[in-house]
Amino acid sequence: MTIPDVVAAVVAVLRADAGVSIDRVYYAELPKSELASMPRKNIVVRKAGGFTADRARVRYQHQRVDVFCYGETPKEAAALELAVYDALKQMAPQNVGTCRIWDAEVSSGAIDLREQDTQWPLVFRSYVIAAAEVAVA
Repeated sequence: MTIPDVVAAVVAVLRADAGVSIDRVYYAELPKSELASMPRKNIVVRKAGGFTADRARVRYQHQRVDVFCYGETPKEAAALELAVYDALKQMAPQNVGTCRIWDAEVSSGAIDLREQDTQWPLVFRSYVIAAAEVAVA
């Protein structure tokens, strides 16, 4: 059995959302090709640790993800993060590839930061994504 990749599904949802309005949404890290153009608007979605309730034999998962929003300025990063917040909060249940996503629940407030090594402005927030553990057709 192959369990669908929730992070890949969230990346696809954000790339397709008109309110987010950028296609530079990446899985786990920024690609090397993007580094020379930074800082600019980019989104990175990563798996996050932490405990979520396991429903035993019920075949769905609650995957925690962190969404990092970069911008040229702290204000631009914050505006992008709010667009992501709206996209995920308003997301209707849907199939994304073989992944069935039911909803996204906010797991933390937004946190304004600077990338430790580069000092690029970023804002991140954590979500819990409810999704099927069984691939859909």
